[in-house]
This record gives sequence, C-alpha cells and structure tokens, in this order.
Amino acid sequence: MLLYIAIVISVLALVIYRYRKLMYHFRVVERRKLYRSGTLGPIGIRIMHRILGVNTIVNLRLESEYSKNGWYFKQLDYCRRHGVKLVNIPMAQDTPPTEAQIVAFIEELGRADSRCLVHCEMGVIRTGMMVVAVATRCYGVTEMAVWQHFPLYGHKLDRRRQKVREFIQLCGRAHKASA
Repeated sequence: MLLYIAIVISVLALVIYRYRKLMYHFRVVERRKLYRSGTLGPIGIRIMHRILGVNTIVNLRLESEYSKNGWYFKQLDYCRRHGVKLVNIPMAQDTPPTEAQIVAFIEELGRADSRCLVHCEMGVIRTGMMVVAVATRCYGVTEMAVWQHFPLYGHKLDRRRQKVREFIQLCGRAHKASA
C-alpha cells in the first residue's frame, strides 16, 4: 500500500512538474481573448492553439534573443504550419513599452476573432507591463488591481527596475483619471 501511494505521489509530482515546464508562467488574462506566459516550447504552443484556440502569438522578445536555443524558429515554424499569426513587438528588458507598442498590441487584441498569447522570455516583466497596459485600457482594471496582473514569480522590482514599478503605478492611476 505504501509503495502504491509513493508511486501515485511520484507520478503526480512529475505531471505537475511537466505542466509547469510546458506552460511556463501561464495565466489567463481575459478568457477566450488573452493569455500570457513565458516562451513556450512546441508542445506548449500546441496546447494553447488546439485547446484554448489561440490564433495569434505576440512575441515581446528582441531579435537578438531569437537564436537562443532555437525557440523562435520552432515557434515560427509551428505558426506557419498551423495558420497562427505571429506578431513581433520587440521590447528591451526592464523598459516600459512605448505608446506605439501598446497600440500595436491592442490592435491585435481588437480583431474580432483574435485569441492572443503574449510572451517574453520568462513571462514576467515585459509581458507583465504589456498586460497591465491592456488590462487598464481595455478591461477596466484600476489602481491596486493592476498588481494582480503583474505576478513576479520570485522576481523583484528593485532599484534597477524602478521604471517598471513607476509604469505599473502610472497605468493604474491613468485609468482612474480617465474614468
């Protein structure tokens, strides 16, 4: 009996571990419209496309990051073979998005049939800033609620990331002022 329990616990732990690796920092932002994650491998992308109906992937990573582990070319290949639109909106690390980048992302979300996955490498800082910008402009998120859309997954907003913190706070206040 103990052996059976140990096997079940081991299998369950393995399944949880694999899911976390496949769906790295995955979260639903707006069901059937917007999902976020870190860079996903081919299986993670397949899950997003086939199960959640994602038909647009918004990549926030810089072109200089494309050759690292071949992830970009695998993603590009999957998108081409399965009719998924791949949109590149390159953002520098720890740098808030420009107005043009935010508008480009909102335009992708605005397409009637659009179901987007947005990602950067880890799915934390760049993805978080873009999601907060959209959540405040399109989904009515205000003030302290912006932090629910900015999970840090163990990262810190230290002095090096002061501009990131200020951007998140500004997004929450700006929506309140325009409401």
